[in-house]
Amino acid sequence: MGSLMEPFSLTAHPYRSPAGKNCAYELGNNRARNALVFLGGLGDGPHTTPYVRFMARYLETQPDLDYSVFEIRMRSSFEQWGTSSLQEDVEDASALVKYLREKGRNKIILMGHSTGCQDCMEYTNYARHNNEPVDGFILQAPVSDREGLEGMFPEWRDSLAVADQMIAEGKSDWCIPKDKVPPVFNCPMTAYRLRSLIAKGGDDDYFSTDLDDEEVKGFWARFQKPVLVLHSEKDEFVPTH
Repeated sequence: MGSLMEPFSLTAHPYRSPAGKNCAYELGNNRARNALVFLGGLGDGPHTTPYVRFMARYLETQPDLDYSVFEIRMRSSFEQWGTSSLQEDVEDASALVKYLREKGRNKIILMGHSTGCQDCMEYTNYARHNNEPVDGFILQAPVSDREGLEGMFPEWRDSLAVADQMIAEGKSDWCIPKDKVPPVFNCPMTAYRLRSLIAKGGDDDYFSTDLDDEEVKGFWARFQKPVLVLHSEKDEFVPTH
């Protein structure tokens, strides 16, 4: 398949989104009838997840499937996720889906990796976002960011208390002090996004093991199209319990 450090070709697709001008990058057969849209995890952006290129190369060998792969530059890409939200991710992804429909793509699948799986879960809330429908979902390595962080950052409660206080003061979109940002995150973070990720019931809290059963059922009941869940064999962020 070749080294991932080698140069590779793609097709860039500028399109309009709520962020203004945006761009998606297509790998594989750019005449394919169908599209797989890949949404990465925290810190990811176009071309940072190596297996995406493997997928695109494999799909080129399967003409009956007729898919190409799109990576998307969102407002949360790379180190900007700390000042963004799942809602903005859904808006950016939905704008790409609309563009692809206008270009004549037939089936469109959303594939999330790690925190990108939360984007897929949020995307199913069509009633809230009025976003463009898709034809299926793949969740690869869905994990709880909250439970993963608890073992790595014992001071998370102190950081959450600071975020809660800022939100109570109407400063949800202000960045929290640098010394309250969990070191593993290592980027500017708004009070809102920190709470979304590390508070029980936060907007990102879809996969924690201590969620109420009825709440979990409600999340998964929103899926009206097929969904494939692919857990990683050795995911270091999965809790031991």
